[in-house]
Amino acid sequence: MARYVMGLKYPKDITDICCQTPYCIYLYQNVDLGDTERANVILVGFFSETVGKSVIRFFDVTQCTAESVQTAFDCFVETLKKFDIPIHNLAAFYSEGGASADDDNFLSRLKEISPNVVNMGSLCHMVDCASKSGVAAMSTLVDELVLDIRNHFLSSSKTNQKLKELFVNVEPFDSARPASAQCLVLSEIIKKMLAAWPDLIKYFQSRTLKGDKIRVICERLESHKVRVTFLFLKHALEPLCAFSLKLQNQESLLPLLLKDLSGTLRAYAGRLLLPEATVKLLKSQDLKLLGKAENVLPHSELCVGPEAEKYLTEHEDDLGAADKAVFFKDAALFYSAVIMQMLQRLPLNDSSLRNISTLLNPACKLKITGKMVVDLASQLGVCSNSEETSQLNDEFLEYQLSESDTGASLSCLSMQQYWSNVLKSSFSGSGGQLSVFQRLMLTLLCLPHPALKAEIAFSKAVENGDASLIDDSLSRSEWEDTTDLDLTNGTEDSFQSAEEPSSPPRPKQNAETSSTDMVELCRMKPCVVLVEKRINYTENVIIQSNQKTAKSSSDVGDESFWDNSFKEGVPRGIYGWDSSLRQKPPARKIYQAGANSWEKPKTDNCSPSTKKNLSTPLEKKSKTAICSSTPRKAAKKSFPYTDGKGFRVGELVWGKVKGFSWWPGLVAGWPHKQAPASMRRVEWFGDGMYSEIYTEMLLPFAAFSECFSNTSYADLPAYKDAIFQSLKIAGERSGKTFPPCKKDEQQKLMVEWAFKGFQPGGAEGLKPPEITEPAVVIKEDPMEIPIQDYQPPVKKIKYYSKNKGAAEQDYTREQMVQEVLQKGKKLEDFCLSCGTVRIEIFHPLFEGSLCLKCKDNFCETLYRYDEDGYQSYCTVCCAGQEVILCGNSSCCRCYCIDCLEFLVGPGTFEKVKEVEPWHCYLCLPSKRYGLLKQRPNWSVKVQEFFVNTSAMEFEPHRVYPSIPADQRRPIKVLSLFDGIATGYLVLKDLGFKVDRYIASEICEDSIAVGLIKHEGKIEHVDDVRSITKKHIAEWGPFDLLIGGSPCNDLSIVNPARKGLFEGTGRLFFEYYRLLNILKPKEGDSRPFFWLFENVVAMGVRDKQDICRFLECNPVLIDAVKVSPAHRARNFWGNIPGMNRPLAISLNDKVELQACLEHGRIAKFKKVRTITTRPNSIKQGKQEMLPVVMNGKEDNLWCTELERIFGFPKHYTDVYNMGRGARQKVLGRSWSVPVIRHLFAPLKDYFACE
Repeated sequence: MARYVMGLKYPKDITDICCQTPYCIYLYQNVDLGDTERANVILVGFFSETVGKSVIRFFDVTQCTAESVQTAFDCFVETLKKFDIPIHNLAAFYSEGGASADDDNFLSRLKEISPNVVNMGSLCHMVDCASKSGVAAMSTLVDELVLDIRNHFLSSSKTNQKLKELFVNVEPFDSARPASAQCLVLSEIIKKMLAAWPDLIKYFQSRTLKGDKIRVICERLESHKVRVTFLFLKHALEPLCAFSLKLQNQESLLPLLLKDLSGTLRAYAGRLLLPEATVKLLKSQDLKLLGKAENVLPHSELCVGPEAEKYLTEHEDDLGAADKAVFFKDAALFYSAVIMQMLQRLPLNDSSLRNISTLLNPACKLKITGKMVVDLASQLGVCSNSEETSQLNDEFLEYQLSESDTGASLSCLSMQQYWSNVLKSSFSGSGGQLSVFQRLMLTLLCLPHPALKAEIAFSKAVENGDASLIDDSLSRSEWEDTTDLDLTNGTEDSFQSAEEPSSPPRPKQNAETSSTDMVELCRMKPCVVLVEKRINYTENVIIQSNQKTAKSSSDVGDESFWDNSFKEGVPRGIYGWDSSLRQKPPARKIYQAGANSWEKPKTDNCSPSTKKNLSTPLEKKSKTAICSSTPRKAAKKSFPYTDGKGFRVGELVWGKVKGFSWWPGLVAGWPHKQAPASMRRVEWFGDGMYSEIYTEMLLPFAAFSECFSNTSYADLPAYKDAIFQSLKIAGERSGKTFPPCKKDEQQKLMVEWAFKGFQPGGAEGLKPPEITEPAVVIKEDPMEIPIQDYQPPVKKIKYYSKNKGAAEQDYTREQMVQEVLQKGKKLEDFCLSCGTVRIEIFHPLFEGSLCLKCKDNFCETLYRYDEDGYQSYCTVCCAGQEVILCGNSSCCRCYCIDCLEFLVGPGTFEKVKEVEPWHCYLCLPSKRYGLLKQRPNWSVKVQEFFVNTSAMEFEPHRVYPSIPADQRRPIKVLSLFDGIATGYLVLKDLGFKVDRYIASEICEDSIAVGLIKHEGKIEHVDDVRSITKKHIAEWGPFDLLIGGSPCNDLSIVNPARKGLFEGTGRLFFEYYRLLNILKPKEGDSRPFFWLFENVVAMGVRDKQDICRFLECNPVLIDAVKVSPAHRARNFWGNIPGMNRPLAISLNDKVELQACLEHGRIAKFKKVRTITTRPNSIKQGKQEMLPVVMNGKEDNLWCTELERIFGFPKHYTDVYNMGRGARQKVLGRSWSVPVIRHLFAPLKDYFACE
């Protein structure tokens, strides 16, 4: 079955197609597998000229994991690479999500590698998001009023039942979401409330004594402003609701939907803006136009709906000028918020949406211009140069001048069939490549439906198996040879488990059978898709040689199964993952696509005595039945029966195979034109296999009481499943519904209903629905149906001066320089990295600002260094491909050519390349170089910049008053990820009395250092994950919790990082868990402090997540100020004064020379960050060793490394530990002067020597 679904030539066939034609990726996340299992399903869609339709194929299925967005994206891209799927042909992307920040982040990363990809999934939630934003922008609390009234009727038993039905019976209402986020539901509620508004007022007036909540509801209902707002919303939500209904219709044509989407956007823009502003908005999509009052219609012309206008006229005196002004302001804010949401979620701009609709409509081939086609192709990335543009113009003109029927009448063809004929008949490119016009049309034709539901996509993927796409040159014998392979191990050995029950037989299908049989079966029985878990099937497989008739080898493909236990080392992915760069991390569970339902792994719990009877008609052969079986593949055609013997296609029947009880089945069409007399092809319930059987061995399904076997029902699980499946279809046909309950209870009710004669419909109710062949001739092309845009009521339009209110302009960096130098604008009003005026925060190093995107990039990359010790990216913009390095031996900064040319002056890059050594603009004296000028207090500004880069604000930490000296007690410390006991060393250096110091560490070398150097005063415990509440109760209470979880999977320097929620990143949550256990309870005045450390160069989202859990922003401290080495780290905590300036103490060695042994000379004052890697000691672009001894370069000695970190000499010299091991334990440690700076304020709380 997997071979049928995935394809005989999978994945090569998909790779070949995607290499030649534009394709779409469908990503369905968190698909329910049952049994608490979920998976991500990836499909590929493309337009097939051969079959003349859009095709969807299964591509890959992977397990859901709590990966970061970056990790999930890297995995996705790597999957494409491993399947050799070219990213440049990716035309569209569809995800059923699209409403979360993670989805937006995923898409933005996708656009970085494929800028022209079209995101159609963003339309899924557009209507609800627009509705929610619009209502939220208004001052009237619509959501609160609707929810209060609904809760009242739900909670109160003595209510007006007629009014209660207005709110209680609204379906589907999701109580977890606000009503405004459910556009259709909100619109229905508003209409019902307006119809019953006087009754609602009367009802709540009679209950005002029941409480304050009732009184508030009553006051709001009596408010004229609230009522006119509801009248306005009734009118304002209509376009969104109309589009939502069309979007939910899975049969809607994409061109019509895109044109409707454009019409909806234009309707809202026309209701709010002046005509000139509307045109500008639709062309430029500049959201700033919405915020300018001069672009908005005056109140008298603002479209609020006829009912609201009438109400305003009738109650003008009651409302008052102030309420009316607020109402019109709310209406404008509603429209503005809706338009903003729609523009942000449009897959393409407004003109492109309309051009697609027009171009795909065959009847409009002469109504679209070449310029419109070229503009569309440019936006989709089809045309990249003037040569391709010229070629597209020529090919489009050729299409316009060609015969319109292309060999057939337009009225006889669907849109997809029409374009299949056009593309096949002409426009072939040179060398077998697609022409530009072909590529453009195939790109448009592969665009997905904006709201394609998972079950429909999976069903289409099943229908588009090899039966419909198989090469006509593949012979029947080749087909059978291919399908006879054992899918479990790739061999041709035929296996069967003697212990596994089987089902009725089915024959091998003829290679000439048709796919319409599959279509007919789907109409009679809903097609459900199976994503079946791959289970390791290596044991208890017995060759069934004692059977009179063994199953054919092809059955193994359907019935073999594997052990579902997860084991490390199992290759990840379905194909080609064994060579993956991401193979090293723990493997994910792998899922294989199948074709019937979500199945649980099969287990064998039967005793030998019971296994003996576990058989079905599949294992035996009757003289009256032609019985063979093969993995099911979709037939190309099927034909009805004309022998007059009954049992027509789709009828439920009972079938008899010798040696077994009667078995339920479904009559399928015959695969050839002439069916043998008195023969029927039956699909057996239970596993979907087929048999060709004589009509004498069939009975109508209505003979349930005569054919049902109690013994088989009790002993054979396959028989029980077959009964359930057949009765489910019988119930659907008869219109019989059963109450929701457990499967066994529901099945019992079904069997009782069947024994009573399938009442009330009886045998007549079991007949299959009449199936008519799909019409071949389409009399009216749906593309020709005109689409009416939503327009506001006709009003007199006042025309204003075109020059009134210019739109706010955005700038490139070149334009930014001109604006500052020539027009005198302030540099602080521009983003120094990209030139935009949408600034977010100041640039910490130079005068100027940063936008949100550049700010996030700056946060991630400012402290990222390459192997040579220099910054990975430009100091100014944190980007740049070609950079020049600072020649100052103590500086690690670099500057890109763009920043030098734009900000300093043209030709600067060439000039500084001739200077040796060249000192950068942070090392040179503080003055202006062109536009570039360092901030005089840049070192302080960097600290301020990183204080709140998480974009979140938190409540300040609890402040503990200082403890009087005579009341202070020794400190108790719990140190997680303790390393070489830096915390204990600093506490003792500061003179603290340490009552108890418990350290969790797993590195044997680090434990040895702490144990030996501190003479056993440190109590080492096991892995942090083994510490429980019981341990804390025994060891505590603690006064200080410190720790810094491993940064391997958090640092952006590691390209294979897994993020905060995977690998070593998740150890942060162990710190968080213990922090919550240790925090004092409310009312406990005992001071408790904590400190958490990690790298600065981590992903913005990971940092935000840490801030969110720890409920504070970090403080950035770089040890270079108090030591000879750079070591920037983020510290979270509640220790007082953490953000105070870092001060140098008398004992701090701030230059490298002070750390060296006698006779050794430092070549640098400062060295770059020393890590566990030996190469991290080498300095500069020449990778020089930092020390000279006897005229030769030399490496840093271990004792010198210890001094650089602030440790005593020979601190790590224990049990003959080698140089490499000593550098590793030091590279993972904290800088002693920094920790001393952080711990010093604790002297006001705890006893000291």
